[in-house]
Amino acid sequence: MLYDQLIHDVKQLKESKRFVYIYGAGFYGQDIFRVLQRNGIDIDGFLVTESAEKKSIFDKPIFIAREKMDEDIGIVLGLSDIYAEEVSEYLRSNGVKTTDIVNGGIYITKSGGRENLRKAPVLEITPVLGCSVNCRFCPQEVIVREYFKNDKNRKREMTMKDFAIYMNHTSCDCDIMFAGMAEPFLNPHCVEMVKMACEAGRKVSLYTTLVGATKTDVGKILELPIYYVTLHVADKFGYAHIPLTEDYYQNVERLILARKEDGKPFVDFVNCQAEPDERVAEICRGRVEVMSSVQDRAGNLEDPNLQRREKDLRPDEKIMCSFCGPRLTNNVVLPDGTVLICNMDYGMKHVLGNLLENDLETIRNSGELDRILKGMNGDSKIDVLCRKCLLARRA
Repeated sequence: MLYDQLIHDVKQLKESKRFVYIYGAGFYGQDIFRVLQRNGIDIDGFLVTESAEKKSIFDKPIFIAREKMDEDIGIVLGLSDIYAEEVSEYLRSNGVKTTDIVNGGIYITKSGGRENLRKAPVLEITPVLGCSVNCRFCPQEVIVREYFKNDKNRKREMTMKDFAIYMNHTSCDCDIMFAGMAEPFLNPHCVEMVKMACEAGRKVSLYTTLVGATKTDVGKILELPIYYVTLHVADKFGYAHIPLTEDYYQNVERLILARKEDGKPFVDFVNCQAEPDERVAEICRGRVEVMSSVQDRAGNLEDPNLQRREKDLRPDEKIMCSFCGPRLTNNVVLPDGTVLICNMDYGMKHVLGNLLENDLETIRNSGELDRILKGMNGDSKIDVLCRKCLLARRA
């Protein structure tokens, strides 16, 4: 498993240090905690640079890092790669040896594929609007209400003709990601679209719950050279409305057991709305870790169980996206061609243009993107969604 080295390194820390803490109490740190816990490794708490609103997570205390520097400590970094080096240097400058620091966040980054999203333009395909999975922690009501607000007959399903146009309106180096704001397989043409993108030589990713996918569909998908696959599995509380049929369990197992041509697992990342369904957990056990961090989608959801920014970033602060990079190159297309800034914009606050009418480069140069970037660069008169988003950081 990808996390075998992490587990080995943290066990060594536990043997040599009196206390072991996870540095970072956000979704990286919490996912690392779950991985360690599932593998029988206990930690003594979480460290943060500044005071946190919460005093504990998972019944583990949260401490200010500087208060623990004089202890005999080992550190597991639960941070994105953007923050990891900065914090590592801070720890070293305070006497923590490099050999006593384990970078746990890099495993989340690798399994989540996030670093690749900053290297090339990405178009997320939302092939259907209105998702029957309707996860508890997904703002389906928000996107559906906004999308159909002025036109109840607005196009709900993307056609193959539409998709072909969207492909032609993007550059050859633009990666294609089937994800967006709904389960891709709810569109009956999903497999054909994925195949078309693969045959065009695009780097293709698939994020799916498998709802709507038949055994035949899964068989066809397994034959395609898909670069990256995230499987969102059923949870034990039913937060994701995934029908727990025998076909579903068999499809999950086929994907988990499958291998790509290079021998690597076909599924790169598995996540869940909570703890996984027991049978799914058994299928995954010893093969892949199931991550379950959930967030408020840039303020589009309200729930005390969600991770969120404790305070919005100030309008005059310069910020950047730790997910899409400084040029916000991970955009989303809806069934009718509407292009949104990213997959957090369920309220359609930042519409860039329409991919049926213009190519992606023209759309990105049409004005709205520049306005957003000015807002992110500290223009306090411009209200941008990013200031509410957990993935935003001070530049």
